[in-house]
Parts: sequence; structure tokens; C-alpha cells
Amino acid sequence: MNTMNTWEEDAFEYGDQTGSVAVAQPAIFHQTLYTGSGIDVLSILLQMYQRPNPQVAIGPVDASCPLILCDLTQPDSPIIYASDAFATLTGYSGYEVLGRNCRFLQAPPGARTMPRQSSADKAAVRQMRHAVSHNQECQVEITNYRKDGSKFLNYLTIIPVRWNSNEFNYSVGLQSMASELP
Repeated sequence: MNTMNTWEEDAFEYGDQTGSVAVAQPAIFHQTLYTGSGIDVLSILLQMYQRPNPQVAIGPVDASCPLILCDLTQPDSPIIYASDAFATLTGYSGYEVLGRNCRFLQAPPGARTMPRQSSADKAAVRQMRHAVSHNQECQVEITNYRKDGSKFLNYLTIIPVRWNSNEFNYSVGLQSMASELP
């Protein structure tokens, strides 16, 4: 019994032709042609979604989500990628944050000391440190500062990922502004 209609049969037969069409190869193809950072963010997000035992629910993520990627194999886990949405949320360009630890967001720019933290922020910092050091996922609300010095409540999700390794070597940070703060 034939389950294809006539146009499907034509398409199927057309796709079975060999040698009739030359396939053009791009003359200047390079593995990082479509990424200025050299980081395959889509593959890392796919790793994040395919993690075997999710500890936190994240829901859909698209390009409007502020996102950073930290290298867990380097001292102080520096930021190695920041999305344009992260720059929009914080006011810091990707180039301004590369190589820095995320904790700089916990103080206004130029502050010589950390501002006094609420007990909730202190608990969030402890939870984040524990999660990162034990390769665990976490979600916290924490006070962060933009480049212009304004405060906002950041709803932060941290998820460790394995990339080309059996060990967790990257950490994805997803941010969402929970609210503006005075």
C-alpha cells in the first residue's frame, strides 16, 4: 500500500538522483566562521539541556537570555563568554567581562570593598560557592550592580557542563532581572 501522495513520490525520486547536481563548497569556510568568540554556544546549551539528572528546572532559553560561560579549569573560574543580552542587562560589554570572575557584579564599579550584604545575599553567595565547588546546579536571587552603579535583583541559575571532557569544565550562568532595587 502506497502512503505517499504524488508530490511526495516525485520529491523522493528526485532526492535519489546521483551525480546530477554539483555541491558547492564554500571557498572560505572556517570552523569559527559563525562565532566571533570561537565558542560553540549552541552545543554547550545542548549539553545543558541533555544533562542526565537536572537539579533545577530552567524552561526555554533563547537569545534574549543574559548568559555567561565560565571556565572551571582556570583559577578563579573566569568568564570566557558573555552574550549580548548580558551586556544589555549589566551595561558591561563582553570584552569588559572576559577574564573576570562573576563576583565583580556584587559591588558597584570602582568600589574598593564589597558593600554590606543582606543575609539573603550572603546565603546566596554561600550556595553559589558550594554549587560551583561541588559541580552542582543552583538557582539564587542575589543583588548585582550594573556598570552605571544601579542595583538589580538577579535571578541566577548556574549549571555545570562537560564539554569535550568527562569532567565538568564549564559553568553556564543564566540571568534574569527579578526586579530593580533602590
